[in-house]
Amino acid sequence: MSLSQWPSEVPRIAARDAAGHKGTFGRVLIVGGCMQAPLVMVGGPALAALGALRSGCGLAELAMPASLLVAGLTIAPSAVGHAIEVDGHGVPTAHVCAALAARAALADAVVCGPGLGAHAGSIVRSIMASARRLVLDADALNAFASDASVQPPSVVASEPDLCTALRARAPGSTVLTPHVGEAQRLVRACGLSETASAADLARALGAVVVLKSHETSIADAAHAWSVRAGTSALATAGSGDVLAGVIAGLWAQATECSTFDLARQAVCLHGLASVQWSAAHGHAGLLAQDLASAIPAELERWRLGGAHAMR
Repeated sequence: MSLSQWPSEVPRIAARDAAGHKGTFGRVLIVGGCMQAPLVMVGGPALAALGALRSGCGLAELAMPASLLVAGLTIAPSAVGHAIEVDGHGVPTAHVCAALAARAALADAVVCGPGLGAHAGSIVRSIMASARRLVLDADALNAFASDASVQPPSVVASEPDLCTALRARAPGSTVLTPHVGEAQRLVRACGLSETASAADLARALGAVVVLKSHETSIADAAHAWSVRAGTSALATAGSGDVLAGVIAGLWAQATECSTFDLARQAVCLHGLASVQWSAAHGHAGLLAQDLASAIPAELERWRLGGAHAMR
């Protein structure tokens, strides 16, 4: 299916509470960014914060390494910043991981992984133990492969491996957003066949999987759905970070949708924003910030009972 209008089988997004306030529309925590020389990654978490805010959440909190936080807040100045202290190798301490877990427990939804870099496993493990609604993206997914590579079968680890920890989370409480390369690494880490689909991965891990490509596949343990989600303008750095933020932003707003349907809503909203941008500008040159800025108009267009509802 090619996405040119809201698919009839996907529930429309609920109308916004006209009497709501910042607290009504939820708090999203985004954990990411790294400075592990020579690698510096700032944009991913900030773009996810923009995606969350543009999709209507009341508050976005941006947790990044202290040395990068001002840069991240320059990209997403409406977010609240939390500094992550790291050692000389860019690795957070156990104390920092515990503090992030406590903050994740307070959020309505958490995005973990954009630009997080190597050595992300300890953060991912801590946040998985506390976040009620969790979007795992980018380097959080790559951490599963790293975790598997350092745990020989003959060694009994003091903590369960990340795949086991993920399976222990409540059904419907986790969304994974891999692109094709990340999905392949995740499949290998979890001991699945190289030909495993998004549905296979979802069943094996007890999560909703949003497998991003020119055709995006969304699956949980019981359902699978695919859509050609938007235009080729989406083939640009940061568009996936925006999607992770949109998923969390919608999720934080106390939606009554299933997690599977919420993921479908976010993918449609994200894709249709690219359709509108391409109608005005073409199929190349989209910046992730442009994509985030196009979200509110599409959100209003496709709300249930909205002023621009499809007739």
